[in-house]
Amino acid sequence: MRQQLLPSMSVDIEAALKRLNESAGKSRCSIFRVSQVVAGGIAEACRPRMVSIGPYHHGESELEMFQGHKWRYLHGMLGRTQSHGICLEKLIDVVAPKEKIIRQCYLESIDNFNGSDLVKMMVLDGCFIIELFRELLGLIFYPDSPLSYNTYVITFVTQDILRLENQVPYFVLQDLFETTNVPEGTSSLADLSFDFFSGFLKGLCLERRIHLKGVHLLDLFRLSLIPLDQQDNRVDERSPFHMIRSASELHRVGIGFKHEEASTFLEIKFYKKHRTIGIPKIAVDDDDLNWILPNMIAFEQCRGQEDNQITAYAMFMGSLIRTVDDVQLLRDCKVISNYGMSNEDLARFFGNIRKAAPSDVKGSYLALEFATLNESLKYERAYLCWAQLLNAIHDNPWSVLSGLAIIVTLAGMIQTVYAILQYYHPK
Repeated sequence: MRQQLLPSMSVDIEAALKRLNESAGKSRCSIFRVSQVVAGGIAEACRPRMVSIGPYHHGESELEMFQGHKWRYLHGMLGRTQSHGICLEKLIDVVAPKEKIIRQCYLESIDNFNGSDLVKMMVLDGCFIIELFRELLGLIFYPDSPLSYNTYVITFVTQDILRLENQVPYFVLQDLFETTNVPEGTSSLADLSFDFFSGFLKGLCLERRIHLKGVHLLDLFRLSLIPLDQQDNRVDERSPFHMIRSASELHRVGIGFKHEEASTFLEIKFYKKHRTIGIPKIAVDDDDLNWILPNMIAFEQCRGQEDNQITAYAMFMGSLIRTVDDVQLLRDCKVISNYGMSNEDLARFFGNIRKAAPSDVKGSYLALEFATLNESLKYERAYLCWAQLLNAIHDNPWSVLSGLAIIVTLAGMIQTVYAILQYYHPK
């Protein structure tokens, strides 16, 4: 058996090493495939629907429809740049020297693409993204582009640009942009990117765009949502973020909720004095948070990010929203608006997110914020009794008064019986 297995197992080892990129687990690796077994629909949310970007889904038949449009965009870009001395040869020369570094950015081996194929893909896909940004922002116009008349295509193509398995290294985009940005100074890739991002979620911190260094567009979008103080001040990784009670349960023990004015939806605060949680308002629908949030969570978890704020936020909201009653409570408090989704859909969405994300997010920005909340809940029995009494009085004051009258009557009867017994049996 030994003689039979040794050669075949050696071959298997070599084959596995070829499938896995040598940079897997290292800091440069930033573009991942998400396993189908991941819960909560996260794996499906990370895959493109309309257009493939990069090597992971290149050549898939259902994504070939848009491939021809990429060449049209590249032709249009060269039509503007060739008069300034920027031709296709120049774009190839910009990307080709970084072929090895590009390969190291992908978790899985992409050796099925030789050097020329990979460089061609990066040039074509990178120029397509840059031209797409310019077109969407009205800087250029392609009369025959499907984006000019087909809202269905616009929705899926723009979403595909930010899916985890559809990323190219940001430095590729930056190099191509700087090469083709003629005349110089008309804009910057950061400007184009952030203007593109603003079409998805409100409250982006655009004033901090010059400080952000994303490894790809999805990461740059993720960083734009994280408040500056959370990026600069790392929380001790030993500080765990424990699961909290649902919104309904917290409400029953006297914890209130309010709409928090903030620059991003991550700025959640607990006000100990008022026993109130401030949550920035979020709008949830089928075209926004419920696909971009899983992609950011998948990136943080695959890369092992120290700054796992998006995952912590998802865990917090998943803990808070467990039933339709929780959804309705937060809607009444103006914390969420779920047009396009029912209360049941929203509760199911955050439930799936909670299942997919880890139960203990160490080093989270919410860990210290809610340590105070958990400490205050040690006295929840007293708050629960008091809150239940107040709720009962508010809902049906006459029944409460009747109950109190019965208690007073019983107390009087007990006192009378006790007095009679004391009279006849003084000892």
